[in-house]
Amino acid sequence: MRNPSIVVVLPFLFLVGCASTGVIPMDQDSYMIGKKDGSPGLGVSLSNKAEVYKEANQFCRAKGLEVKTLQTTTIPSRPGQLGSTELQFRCVAPGGVAQPLVREPDQIIEQRVR
Repeated sequence: MRNPSIVVVLPFLFLVGCASTGVIPMDQDSYMIGKKDGSPGLGVSLSNKAEVYKEANQFCRAKGLEVKTLQTTTIPSRPGQLGSTELQFRCVAPGGVAQPLVREPDQIIEQRVR
């Protein structure tokens, strides 16, 4: 073999590709977790999606709360591209309902009447 360092580096890069972002705070008490799917193959990895939900549940459970899903985005893997899962969520009281997102306007239009 001409370059044995490739044998060492490629598996390392493969493992780095399946790392999670961890819980990232967003706005209005909402959070996001993203995770690349490290398993080769085609389609959606259900274990990847399950791991993202487990991480979110652990985060909320540590606060005495439970997960309320706001949005999930799953990109299936295909040749040359790893799949990924992104979960946006809130931590709410057990059995509770998350407050709706309050969106602020991008522009304020003022009308003056004379």
